Amino acid sequence: MFPSNRKKFHVVFDGPALAEHRMDIRDLAPALVAIADLFTAANRTLNGDAAEMRVEVSASFKAGSFGIDLTAAQDLLGQLRDLFAGDHASAVSNALAILGAVGFTGAGLIALLRKLAGKRPVRIEQAGEEARVWITETESIEVGMDVIRLYRSRAVRTSLEKTLSPLAREGIDHFGIVMGDNVVLDIHANEIETFRGAIDDQEIVSDVTTRKVLLIESVVFKEGNKWRVHDGSSAFHAAIEDDAFLARVDAGERFGKSDVLVVDLRQTQTIAGGKLTTDFCITKVVEHKKPLQDCLL
Repeated sequence: MFPSNRKKFHVVFDGPALAEHRMDIRDLAPALVAIADLFTAANRTLNGDAAEMRVEVSASFKAGSFGIDLTAAQDLLGQLRDLFAGDHASAVSNALAILGAVGFTGAGLIALLRKLAGKRPVRIEQAGEEARVWITETESIEVGMDVIRLYRSRAVRTSLEKTLSPLAREGIDHFGIVMGDNVVLDIHANEIETFRGAIDDQEIVSDVTTRKVLLIESVVFKEGNKWRVHDGSSAFHAAIEDDAFLARVDAGERFGKSDVLVVDLRQTQTIAGGKLTTDFCITKVVEHKKPLQDCLL
């Protein structure tokens, strides 16, 4: 066990109902199991089978609250050399990193969910291991892709919701994380809706916007319909959300088959009812060109 793979922190539920330093076991037990499930799911999402997460519990009391001392211990499988080979090299390979990605000790998933306030992001743009999450069309934040992976994990989101479930009880107002003498996280009961595990039965598993060159195959002028385009390898239908471009269409600008569009193309993959679906949306038309011409020798 490497020292960096072991972190100890204190979980606190606080409020008037805990004035006598007691907590109903029917509230506490599910929350404890949920914490273990949360770190197991987070670790599996970020590391796959490259590592295992273990949560160890010892009870303690503090004035005005009932706390749980937890140790998140991550045992990396294999030898040290495995960390620098294959998929292991990209693993989030210590407990502190897992805690940070979840948001117990840093920005992480919890901060992202707070920013979204129960809504879906407008779009997520990935650049390597970083991502820009657009909260609205004009407001965005930058997070690591590890946070996005946790955001898209139904198991992680559900476990986090269950961890915070005691806040729904009257008289339990706060969930906190304490490390040493520092309060590193404080969630109030009025925020509980922010951390609901699923907005609906759909799960977005990929949401990426990239710059693309597309050929127009067919133009649809009826509002709400999709244009058929080709990216050089396959044809597909794409919705258009660029209002400025649509205004040019309405104004009578000519668009025809084989015209070229340089666009920002958003590709969203969603799992619903056990099926994977892919949707395309042109969020911005950067340039409109005439049809490509064959080169004459």
